[in-house]
Amino acid sequence: MVRGMTTFAVAMVIGWSGCSSPQKAESPVVDVSLGNYFFQGPDTIPAGLVTFRLNLMGSDAHVMDLFRLDQGKRLKDLLAVGESALDSLWVTPVGGGVTAEGGNSPSYSLHLVPGHYIMLCYFETNHIPHFANGMVREFDVVGTERVAEPAVADVRVELVDYGYHFSAPIAAGKRTLRVVNPSKQGHEMIVSRLKDGFTLAQAQARADSADPKGPSPWEQNGGVGDLAAGDSALMTVNFKPGTYRIFCYFRVKGDSLNHYQHGMHQIITVD
Repeated sequence: MVRGMTTFAVAMVIGWSGCSSPQKAESPVVDVSLGNYFFQGPDTIPAGLVTFRLNLMGSDAHVMDLFRLDQGKRLKDLLAVGESALDSLWVTPVGGGVTAEGGNSPSYSLHLVPGHYIMLCYFETNHIPHFANGMVREFDVVGTERVAEPAVADVRVELVDYGYHFSAPIAAGKRTLRVVNPSKQGHEMIVSRLKDGFTLAQAQARADSADPKGPSPWEQNGGVGDLAAGDSALMTVNFKPGTYRIFCYFRVKGDSLNHYQHGMHQIITVD
Protein backbone atom coordinates (compact mmCIF):
# COMPACT_ATOMS: atom_id res chain seq x y z
CA MET A 1 0.00 0.00 0.00
CA VAL A 2 1.26 3.46 -0.83
CA ARG A 3 0.47 7.04 -0.01
CA GLY A 4 1.77 9.65 -2.42
CA MET A 5 5.52 9.11 -2.69
CA THR A 6 5.69 7.14 0.53
CA THR A 7 4.89 3.50 1.18
CA PHE A 8 4.43 3.87 4.93
CA ALA A 9 1.00 3.00 6.32
CA VAL A 10 -0.42 3.07 9.82
CA ALA A 11 -2.88 1.21 12.03
CA MET A 12 -4.23 2.22 15.42
CA VAL A 13 -4.93 -0.38 18.09
CA ILE A 14 -7.19 0.72 20.94
CA GLY A 15 -7.80 -1.11 24.20
CA TRP A 16 -6.10 -3.88 26.14
CA SER A 17 -4.45 -7.15 25.20
CA GLY A 18 -2.14 -9.76 26.63
CA CYS A 19 -0.76 -9.22 30.11
CA SER A 20 -0.87 -11.84 32.87
CA SER A 21 -0.59 -9.40 35.78
CA PRO A 22 -2.00 -6.01 34.74
CA GLN A 23 -1.73 -3.00 37.01
CA LYS A 24 -4.65 -0.58 37.08
CA ALA A 25 -3.71 3.05 36.56
CA GLU A 26 -4.87 6.22 34.90
CA SER A 27 -3.99 6.60 31.23
CA PRO A 28 -1.07 9.07 31.07
CA VAL A 29 -1.13 12.04 28.70
CA VAL A 30 2.03 12.48 26.62
CA ASP A 31 2.62 15.82 24.91
CA VAL A 32 4.33 15.69 21.52
CA SER A 33 5.22 18.87 19.61
CA LEU A 34 5.50 18.72 15.82
CA GLY A 35 7.25 21.32 13.65
CA ASN A 36 9.27 21.69 10.47
CA TYR A 37 10.78 19.06 10.56
CA PHE A 38 11.01 17.65 14.04
CA PHE A 39 9.25 15.94 16.94
CA GLN A 40 9.68 16.98 20.57
CA GLY A 41 8.63 14.42 23.16
CA PRO A 42 9.85 12.11 25.91
CA ASP A 43 12.50 9.44 25.29
CA THR A 44 10.56 6.90 27.36
CA ILE A 45 6.81 6.32 27.65
CA PRO A 46 5.02 3.94 30.08
CA ALA A 47 3.47 0.80 28.62
CA GLY A 48 -0.28 0.41 28.38
CA LEU A 49 -3.02 2.73 27.18
CA VAL A 50 -1.46 6.12 26.40
CA THR A 51 -3.05 9.36 25.24
CA PHE A 52 -0.90 11.46 22.93
CA ARG A 53 -1.69 15.18 22.75
CA LEU A 54 -0.31 16.73 19.55
CA ASN A 55 0.86 20.34 19.66
CA LEU A 56 1.56 22.07 16.36
CA MET A 57 4.59 24.35 16.17
CA GLY A 58 4.47 26.36 12.94
CA SER A 59 1.96 26.52 10.12
CA ASP A 60 2.45 23.21 8.26
CA ALA A 61 0.21 20.23 9.04
CA HIS A 62 1.94 17.08 10.30
CA VAL A 63 1.06 13.52 11.25
CA MET A 64 2.56 11.39 14.02
CA ASP A 65 2.79 7.75 12.92
CA LEU A 66 4.14 5.17 15.37
CA PHE A 67 5.94 1.93 14.50
CA ARG A 68 7.37 -0.70 16.87
CA LEU A 69 10.73 -2.17 15.84
CA ASP A 70 11.21 -5.74 17.07
CA GLN A 71 14.19 -8.14 17.03
CA GLY A 72 16.52 -5.48 18.42
CA LYS A 73 16.20 -3.32 15.30
CA ARG A 74 16.70 0.45 15.35
CA LEU A 75 16.00 3.41 13.10
CA LYS A 76 19.20 2.83 11.14
CA ASP A 77 17.95 -0.65 10.24
CA LEU A 78 14.62 0.74 9.06
CA LEU A 79 16.33 3.34 6.89
CA ALA A 80 18.60 0.69 5.41
CA VAL A 81 15.58 -1.32 4.24
CA GLY A 82 13.97 1.70 2.57
CA GLU A 83 10.59 1.56 0.85
CA SER A 84 10.04 -2.14 1.59
CA ALA A 85 10.24 -1.54 5.36
CA LEU A 86 6.62 -2.52 6.01
CA ASP A 87 7.26 -5.92 4.48
CA SER A 88 9.70 -6.66 7.31
CA LEU A 89 8.37 -8.92 10.05
CA TRP A 90 10.10 -6.79 12.68
CA VAL A 91 8.16 -3.59 11.78
CA THR A 92 4.70 -3.25 13.37
CA PRO A 93 2.53 -0.18 12.66
CA VAL A 94 0.88 0.97 15.89
CA GLY A 95 -1.05 4.21 15.47
CA GLY A 96 -1.16 7.80 14.38
CA GLY A 97 -2.87 11.15 14.45
CA VAL A 98 -2.89 14.49 12.64
CA THR A 99 -2.21 17.96 14.04
CA ALA A 100 -4.73 20.81 14.08
CA GLU A 101 -4.44 24.59 13.68
CA GLY A 102 -5.66 27.52 15.74
CA GLY A 103 -4.33 26.32 19.08
CA ASN A 104 -6.41 23.14 18.86
CA SER A 105 -4.39 20.20 20.21
CA PRO A 106 -6.12 16.91 19.30
CA SER A 107 -5.42 13.77 21.32
CA TYR A 108 -5.21 10.12 20.28
CA SER A 109 -5.39 7.11 22.60
CA LEU A 110 -3.63 3.85 21.79
CA HIS A 111 -2.16 0.81 23.49
CA LEU A 112 1.62 0.38 23.58
CA VAL A 113 3.49 -2.75 24.60
CA PRO A 114 7.10 -2.50 25.87
CA GLY A 115 9.65 -2.12 23.09
CA HIS A 116 11.55 0.25 20.81
CA TYR A 117 9.51 2.61 18.65
CA ILE A 118 9.83 5.36 16.08
CA MET A 119 7.51 8.22 15.20
CA LEU A 120 7.57 9.75 11.73
CA CYS A 121 5.61 12.18 9.56
CA TYR A 122 4.60 11.02 6.06
CA PHE A 123 2.93 14.30 5.03
CA GLU A 124 4.59 15.96 2.05
CA THR A 125 5.86 19.41 1.07
CA ASN A 126 6.75 19.90 -2.59
CA HIS A 127 6.23 16.13 -3.07
CA ILE A 128 8.89 15.30 -0.45
CA PRO A 129 7.71 13.36 2.63
CA HIS A 130 8.64 15.09 5.87
CA PHE A 131 10.48 12.05 7.22
CA ALA A 132 12.91 12.45 4.29
CA ASN A 133 13.76 15.86 5.78
CA GLY A 134 14.54 14.29 9.14
CA MET A 135 11.10 14.28 10.77
CA VAL A 136 11.55 10.93 12.50
CA ARG A 137 12.32 10.15 16.15
CA GLU A 138 13.07 7.06 18.29
CA PHE A 139 11.72 6.34 21.78
CA ASP A 140 11.22 3.41 24.17
CA VAL A 141 8.09 2.07 25.86
CA VAL A 142 8.92 0.64 29.29
CA GLY A 143 7.38 -0.87 32.40
CA THR A 144 4.43 -3.13 33.13
CA GLU A 145 1.33 -2.68 31.02
CA ARG A 146 -1.55 -0.98 32.83
CA VAL A 147 -5.31 -1.39 32.50
CA ALA A 148 -7.09 1.87 31.69
CA GLU A 149 -10.46 2.52 30.13
CA PRO A 150 -10.44 4.53 26.89
CA ALA A 151 -12.72 7.55 26.64
CA VAL A 152 -16.35 7.02 25.68
CA ALA A 153 -16.93 8.10 22.08
CA ASP A 154 -19.58 10.64 21.12
CA VAL A 155 -19.70 9.50 17.49
CA ARG A 156 -18.66 6.33 15.67
CA VAL A 157 -17.24 6.79 12.18
CA GLU A 158 -16.81 3.86 9.79
CA LEU A 159 -14.33 4.09 6.91
CA VAL A 160 -15.69 2.13 3.97
CA ASP A 161 -14.89 1.75 0.26
CA TYR A 162 -15.13 4.66 -0.52
CA GLY A 163 -16.83 6.86 2.05
CA TYR A 164 -17.60 7.64 5.69
CA HIS A 165 -20.58 6.47 7.77
CA PHE A 166 -21.34 8.60 10.87
CA SER A 167 -23.47 7.16 13.68
CA ALA A 168 -24.70 10.68 14.51
CA PRO A 169 -24.02 14.30 13.52
CA ILE A 170 -21.02 15.92 15.20
CA ALA A 171 -22.05 18.70 17.57
CA ALA A 172 -19.84 21.71 18.26
CA GLY A 173 -17.45 21.41 21.20
CA LYS A 174 -14.85 18.95 22.38
CA ARG A 175 -15.82 15.58 20.90
CA THR A 176 -14.39 12.07 20.92
CA LEU A 177 -14.69 10.03 17.72
CA ARG A 178 -14.12 6.30 17.47
CA VAL A 179 -12.92 5.74 13.92
CA VAL A 180 -13.31 2.15 12.69
CA ASN A 181 -12.09 0.58 9.45
CA PRO A 182 -14.31 -2.46 8.66
CA SER A 183 -13.16 -2.62 5.04
CA LYS A 184 -10.47 -4.87 3.53
CA GLN A 185 -7.95 -2.11 2.77
CA GLY A 186 -6.32 0.81 4.56
CA HIS A 187 -8.04 4.20 4.86
CA GLU A 188 -7.51 7.51 6.62
CA MET A 189 -9.75 10.34 7.82
CA ILE A 190 -8.27 13.81 7.45
CA VAL A 191 -10.46 16.60 8.87
CA SER A 192 -10.35 20.23 7.68
CA ARG A 193 -12.61 23.18 8.52
CA LEU A 194 -13.59 25.85 5.98
CA LYS A 195 -12.15 29.11 7.29
CA ASP A 196 -14.51 31.92 8.16
CA GLY A 197 -15.01 34.28 5.21
CA PHE A 198 -14.70 31.58 2.55
CA THR A 199 -17.42 29.71 0.67
CA LEU A 200 -17.37 26.16 -0.67
CA ALA A 201 -17.52 27.59 -4.20
CA GLN A 202 -14.36 29.63 -3.55
CA ALA A 203 -12.62 26.59 -2.06
CA GLN A 204 -13.54 24.45 -5.07
CA ALA A 205 -12.40 27.13 -7.52
CA ARG A 206 -9.02 27.26 -5.80
CA ALA A 207 -8.75 23.46 -5.82
CA ASP A 208 -9.51 23.40 -9.55
CA SER A 209 -6.98 26.11 -10.36
CA ALA A 210 -3.70 25.08 -12.00
CA ASP A 211 -1.99 27.95 -10.18
CA PRO A 212 -3.78 28.58 -6.86
CA LYS A 213 -2.85 31.80 -5.11
CA GLY A 214 -3.42 33.21 -1.68
CA PRO A 215 -4.07 31.45 1.62
CA SER A 216 -5.78 28.09 1.71
CA PRO A 217 -9.50 28.29 2.56
CA TRP A 218 -9.12 25.24 4.80
CA GLU A 219 -7.61 24.85 8.25
CA GLN A 220 -6.46 21.48 9.58
CA ASN A 221 -8.59 20.09 12.40
CA GLY A 222 -6.96 16.76 13.19
CA GLY A 223 -7.70 13.34 11.76
CA VAL A 224 -6.68 9.71 11.96
CA GLY A 225 -3.69 8.57 9.91
CA ASP A 226 -3.65 5.52 7.65
CA LEU A 227 -5.81 2.94 9.44
CA ALA A 228 -5.33 -0.73 8.56
CA ALA A 229 -8.25 -3.00 7.74
CA GLY A 230 -10.03 -4.14 10.89
CA ASP A 231 -8.43 -1.57 13.21
CA SER A 232 -9.91 1.39 15.07
CA ALA A 233 -8.73 4.72 16.49
CA LEU A 234 -9.93 7.10 19.18
CA MET A 235 -9.59 10.84 18.46
CA THR A 236 -10.57 13.75 20.73
CA VAL A 237 -10.60 17.23 19.20
CA ASN A 238 -12.49 20.51 19.47
CA PHE A 239 -15.01 21.16 16.69
CA LYS A 240 -16.02 24.77 16.08
CA PRO A 241 -19.32 25.38 14.29
CA GLY A 242 -18.84 25.42 10.53
CA THR A 243 -18.35 23.42 7.36
CA TYR A 244 -15.85 20.56 7.33
CA ARG A 245 -14.41 18.26 4.69
CA ILE A 246 -13.43 14.69 5.47
CA PHE A 247 -11.14 12.95 2.99
CA CYS A 248 -8.70 10.10 2.36
CA TYR A 249 -5.59 10.21 0.16
CA PHE A 250 -4.64 6.59 0.84
CA ARG A 251 -3.64 4.58 -2.22
CA VAL A 252 -3.30 0.81 -2.51
CA LYS A 253 -0.26 -0.58 -4.32
CA GLY A 254 -1.13 -1.29 -7.94
CA ASP A 255 -3.98 1.24 -8.04
CA SER A 256 -3.28 4.35 -10.11
CA LEU A 257 -5.91 6.35 -8.20
CA ASN A 258 -5.86 7.39 -4.56
CA HIS A 259 -9.04 7.05 -2.50
CA TYR A 260 -9.92 10.72 -2.86
CA GLN A 261 -9.99 10.18 -6.60
CA HIS A 262 -12.25 7.17 -5.99
CA GLY A 263 -14.69 9.55 -4.31
CA MET A 264 -13.68 9.14 -0.66
CA HIS A 265 -14.41 12.68 0.49
CA GLN A 266 -17.39 14.21 2.23
CA ILE A 267 -18.69 17.60 3.41
CA ILE A 268 -20.31 17.77 6.85
CA THR A 269 -21.78 20.58 8.94
CA VAL A 270 -21.07 21.05 12.64
CA ASP A 271 -23.67 23.09 14.55
